Amino acid sequence: MHRRAFLALIAGTGALAACSTLSDVASDRGTGVIVSYAAPFDQVWAALPELLKELGMRVTKDDMAGGVMLAEEGSGFGTGVHTVIFVERIGTRGNCRVEVVSKGTFGVNLSSITEGAKLVHDRLAQRFRKL
Repeated sequence: MHRRAFLALIAGTGALAACSTLSDVASDRGTGVIVSYAAPFDQVWAALPELLKELGMRVTKDDMAGGVMLAEEGSGFGTGVHTVIFVERIGTRGNCRVEVVSKGTFGVNLSSITEGAKLVHDRLAQRFRKL
């Protein structure tokens, strides 16, 4: 009995870890908090890892060419909050748009988790002017 429970736990943890790949997060685009900044893509992208660290998160994956960064808050064993950040260039004046989507481990988007998106944007706004 205990062996089955242990194996189910291991399988569940593996399934949750597999849900946090860069290709899996494309469906999250358009569901988060979006803010535009009067700052170049490269500067915003470079500021994100330190900013996330200040908020107690760690970057788990990133794709600068695709403008997608994944971060995790918590123990790192599938028990924390997963945050997806989309950064894209807008216009020709060197501005960018940042979308932050925060979800619980099981894909639940609760109001307390949505506060994570607000915190990220608050930190960005301290460094870059909002449009």
